[in-house]
Amino acid sequence: MKGIATLFSLGVACLCHAQTLDESLLDNTSGNGNGLAWTATDPGTWNVWLEVDGGTLQQFEGSTSNNVREAALLGHPEWSNNTLTNTLSRMSNGFNSAVEWQGWYTPRYVRMGASREVGLGVQAGLQVGKTWAPAYVHCLRADGEAVVATWNQVRFADFVDQYLYFDDLHNGNFWQYQSDGTFADGLTARTVEVVVQQELAYGLGWTASLGSVVGLNRELERRAAALFGGQGLLDPNELGPTLTPVSVAASPRVASLGMTFRAGAVVAGFSWSTLRMGGGANVNEWISAGADPIASMNQARLRLGMTF
Repeated sequence: MKGIATLFSLGVACLCHAQTLDESLLDNTSGNGNGLAWTATDPGTWNVWLEVDGGTLQQFEGSTSNNVREAALLGHPEWSNNTLTNTLSRMSNGFNSAVEWQGWYTPRYVRMGASREVGLGVQAGLQVGKTWAPAYVHCLRADGEAVVATWNQVRFADFVDQYLYFDDLHNGNFWQYQSDGTFADGLTARTVEVVVQQELAYGLGWTASLGSVVGLNRELERRAAALFGGQGLLDPNELGPTLTPVSVAASPRVASLGMTFRAGAVVAGFSWSTLRMGGGANVNEWISAGADPIASMNQARLRLGMTF
């Protein structure tokens, strides 16, 4: 009997211990544990987000005729003023609509970013994504001499080549080459930005980034192959393509500054970004030689992410 009583006592003790263990496990799983704390009061070590352009940027300024004239002047120094005037006059009857109907504004690209705390509440990380990029481009003009132009000038120069080709092919049939005319797209490249941010108080914080545009030369080669000159579609009387792009002479740098707000694990933000052309003192020389000036372009950004 004494042995049975002892075994019974041990069994009750084990059951009680098991019940306590089960209750403690339930208590642990019902709390925050290692899961994502949506109602966290403090920012996490990591921060990830998506950022989208909140506004749009106009791709070029001024009238079509002025843009075509500047491109033709830069690419065809052998033309007389009479030839230039007659060409522009005839083009305005057929090709303007091809420009007017193409997209006048840049797309709203999405970027992805991630940062980690490096000390004193400051986080550092990277952000990558697509962007529409203006650029100065090394070109060969029709007579084979090297010049620097903007990508927009290259696009309008291709427009000149299209006019000359279709005018010769269809013998002045405006309706035919108006229907066939196409306007080359802008350059799309990648941005890589270093991001620094910090939460200050009440969920409010600041964010800043600095970076550059990469992959423009590869994009330039792809676009150049589709131009009329790149395809060899030229008027037989033309010396060569009005402007043949060779390589990127200068690309923009990007910077942004903004604010963030955190509610639990969710972080929202708004920032103001600037694309500013590089190139230094060379830009003034290029503009003096006929390249268009490229103004800095500003754009709003909207961010949505989470911290953990």
